[in-house]
Order: sequence, then C-alpha cells, then structure tokens
Amino acid sequence: MKLGFGKPKPKDPPTGAKSDSITANRLRELCGDDIDLYGAMSRLMFLDPKKIALPLEGVLKDAQEYEMQGNKLRAEVEYRIAGGISLSKGDADGANKYFSKAASFAGDTHPEYQIILKRSNEAVAIARKYYEEFGSTSPAVIG
Repeated sequence: MKLGFGKPKPKDPPTGAKSDSITANRLRELCGDDIDLYGAMSRLMFLDPKKIALPLEGVLKDAQEYEMQGNKLRAEVEYRIAGGISLSKGDADGANKYFSKAASFAGDTHPEYQIILKRSNEAVAIARKYYEEFGSTSPAVIG
C-alpha cells in the first residue's frame, strides 16, 4: 500500500553516475586483484583531472602556510591534494614527497598513504594508463 509520501525513485541513474561507475570499474581493472592498491588509488587520485582548478604551486604554498601555523589537518589535506596532482602528472617523485608529508601529519589514520608510498612507481603507471583513457594527463589550471 502506497501512501504517496516521498519522491518516486528514478528508474535510470543519472548519466554522471554511469560514467563514475565506468571510471571506477576501469581503475579496478587496472589494479587487477590488488584490493589494497585499488582502495588507495581510488581515494588519492583525481578520477577527473580536468576538474582540478588549482596550480600545484598554490597548493604547496597553502600547505606550507598551514604547516607553519601548526594546522596539521589542513596541511595534510593540501599535501594530499599535491600528491594527487603529482599522480595526475605522472610524477612519482612528487607523489612520494607530498604523500609522505601528508602521512607525517596523518599518522596511522590513512593507510592509503603507506600503500602508495611503497608502490609509487606502480601507482603512477596505473594513473598514466587511466588518464590516457579517461581524460587529460595534465589538469586544467586556473590562475
């Protein structure tokens, strides 16, 4: 018995949801059976690098300012973003450097940092393949 409360549920998911599902599935395929690497990559890389509107230099400047102010959480987030930008550019050294900084602030709360740090070359190779298929290998930058 329906009482007419609430909205009817849409039968077809929106187009954006379908493309998100496709990109997530492709990332899963690229990572193979490695659930840990897939989990870390899905949390740390930008699935759509075209939506990155911040230059790496600006993100690093903010991270350093937050670090000097003692704001560890915001510094961690900024270094995490810098690491994601480095992944999108195929820069393993940058990814190592920035995720290492983020991990130093996060402690053991984000195990995905350690996974990426131990396997950064593999992570960058997977990110390259992913970005070749799903978009630009360099993010759009405003500023």
